[in-house]
Amino acid sequence: MIRTTIFALTAALLVAAPAAARGDRDQDNLREAAAQGQVIPLNRLVADIRSRPPYNEMTYLGGPQFDAGRMIYALKFMDGNQVVVVYVDARTGRIVGRKP
Repeated sequence: MIRTTIFALTAALLVAAPAAARGDRDQDNLREAAAQGQVIPLNRLVADIRSRPPYNEMTYLGGPQFDAGRMIYALKFMDGNQVVVVYVDARTGRIVGRKP
């Protein structure tokens, strides 16, 4: 039983490690791009989106996701009972998509 648990935990760590490393690289790349003025700083980007209708009526949930390949942020808002994900270009601040 203990051996099975240890094996399962080890396997989970081996699977999670590459994703964590990729996330760290994305964050490093993002910080460098922001320092060079290639992307809008996240706090400014979020403040800008939160000031626009209809997002100014919604609750920002935090925990943004970042796609380094496309330079797109996914920002989550709560609209009543529904989560709305807004996709924002990190370079321009332009909204490029929304679900739902």
